[in-house]
Amino acid sequence: MRRALSRPKWVPWVLLTVGAFGLLLPWLLAPVPSDERYHYPAAPGRTGDNVLGVLPWAVNDMEWRMRAGRIAPVGVVVQHVIYLLGMQFAFSTGVPLFVVHGMVKLGLALVVVGAFALLLTQLRRRTGDPIDPATRRSALTLFTILLLLGVTTTSPGRNGWVSFVVLCMGGIALMFLVGAVCLWTLRTWGRWGSVGRAAAAVALAVLGVGVMLSYEMHWAAVPFALVMLAFIGCSPWRHRLVVGLPLGGGWLAAVLWTRQLIGAAAESVYVGLQPDLGGPVLKVIGLQLVNALPGTGIPYSLHSLGAGLPTPRPFAGTGWLWGALFAVGIVLLLAKARLSGTSTADEDRQPLVVLAGALGASALSAAVILSVSEQAHQIVRFVGATYRGTPWIWSCLAGALAVALLVVPRTDWTRRVVSVTALATAAVLVGVLGWPTTVAALSTQRATADYVIFERAQAELITGSADPVAVENRCRIADQAKAWAGESAYRRSYLPIYERAFRHQWGRPWCS
Repeated sequence: MRRALSRPKWVPWVLLTVGAFGLLLPWLLAPVPSDERYHYPAAPGRTGDNVLGVLPWAVNDMEWRMRAGRIAPVGVVVQHVIYLLGMQFAFSTGVPLFVVHGMVKLGLALVVVGAFALLLTQLRRRTGDPIDPATRRSALTLFTILLLLGVTTTSPGRNGWVSFVVLCMGGIALMFLVGAVCLWTLRTWGRWGSVGRAAAAVALAVLGVGVMLSYEMHWAAVPFALVMLAFIGCSPWRHRLVVGLPLGGGWLAAVLWTRQLIGAAAESVYVGLQPDLGGPVLKVIGLQLVNALPGTGIPYSLHSLGAGLPTPRPFAGTGWLWGALFAVGIVLLLAKARLSGTSTADEDRQPLVVLAGALGASALSAAVILSVSEQAHQIVRFVGATYRGTPWIWSCLAGALAVALLVVPRTDWTRRVVSVTALATAAVLVGVLGWPTTVAALSTQRATADYVIFERAQAELITGSADPVAVENRCRIADQAKAWAGESAYRRSYLPIYERAFRHQWGRPWCS
């Protein structure tokens, strides 16, 4: 055992990387879900194949979105930049669209980790000093491990880990970045003159407006930042107030302004934006929090398994191998690590506890925001029925759990034993139980008629083959898509988007 722990420093990182990639593989290769199946193909035509074309398109697009009850231009712009770049990459390389979508998800996960690392650099003790570097590295390591263990979902439907990932996962990074910006501003406020402070206040107000105009769930970034502004560091209360008020005031002003605009323009409000405060709000809030926990969707996935697909069993497939590699990497990495500064543990505890409290407030806020609509009440009805807030809530819980492993009073040796045992065990369980269930759930989704039709359509769109066999195949896909759509206006909009995208990219009709 001692010889194993004395291996070169790169060995645990290799094991962690290989194990994590294997565990995440079903998630990375999941089919493109929901409306993103047509947002990707539509992006080049909407923007004229130019990233700069996203902005005018988004401005023109706001009119119908307002009629449906939403103003979120910031989130829409970022989404369509990704859609456009993703389609351009697929066209230029021939890579399947679901692989491109997986690359986007992986990139977003890395951005979340990077944003959390930046946030940790802004945490300050009550003395004003930064937290110990060893504590910061340990918090980041534990958070990253917990984040990756929670990513693989067993309930792919309506789940923010796979649906609208730019909004659902990108929002987590936005939350951490907003917190980091606010803490940095608070820390440096006393060094600025009146002009600098006025400019900073305006910038924070604009940031609050930007958060509001991004996406409804992103509003939970505001209480996260305000909690940390109230208790982190040694700044006087007047500084905390003058930094927090522009952020919260800008957000609130934007809420009131946009509600008036929407009220005047709204015609038929989308069910996901239609409030239903008389419904089971408290029950849905609780389910949102519970369903974000890894593994809660396993019973539902088993119940909804597609006909003809084998029932997933423990140790089925290669998930157990990836989980074992990840667990061994955790043991080798953490068994000899100093998880917190030995002489500064008490000083680091206070800012870390505040961070955990802010994460808890954000998780609860996100659950509340996503539990007051008619759609939430229709979807989140039982344990395992996930919704768009799943990644946000789990990321907050992962951060709070990482902090708990560091701040609960115990010796460094005990802390390492508890952390290594808990995380390694979780990695094995994810590989043995979660991985095969996730594969089965995604196989069920991929076998449904609409996914079969439009994954074939995506392949034809990207290849653009003029071969007669390919033309015949596209004609057959068109017939299948029309039969599947029936009289549904929503479903009938899919095929024309693919046809226009094909003509835009290849200069000839989808089916001749």
